[in-house]
Amino acid sequence: MHGHRVLEATTGHDGLELTRAERPDLILVDYHMPEMDGLAVVAALKSDTLTRAIPVVAFTSGSAAEANRLVRAGCIGFIPKPFEPGTLPGLVAEFLRATVVRDRQRPTAPPNSRAATAP
Repeated sequence: MHGHRVLEATTGHDGLELTRAERPDLILVDYHMPEMDGLAVVAALKSDTLTRAIPVVAFTSGSAAEANRLVRAGCIGFIPKPFEPGTLPGLVAEFLRATVVRDRQRPTAPPNSRAATAP
């Protein structure tokens, strides 16, 4: 995705394992997933010392209340569905600029820009 390495997982559990192994700069998670919904994934990410600092952005087709639950759980933002696929790279770039660039000013920031996704 436009100069970023994209990591992909098919379930929330797989996404958690991938995130712990790869420590991406940004996580995109769908609210509605099989086995484990996005809210549970975000809660697991934010309760884990290895992943809690990684910014999470959620996709949701739900209500404003659902989006608010995601933000309260620890998402830095959300992308409402449906969206135009061509707009996704720009949206991801904006979230990365807002978070990764700021974090890179700290000496402990990861060296590569990567985004992990779970459906």
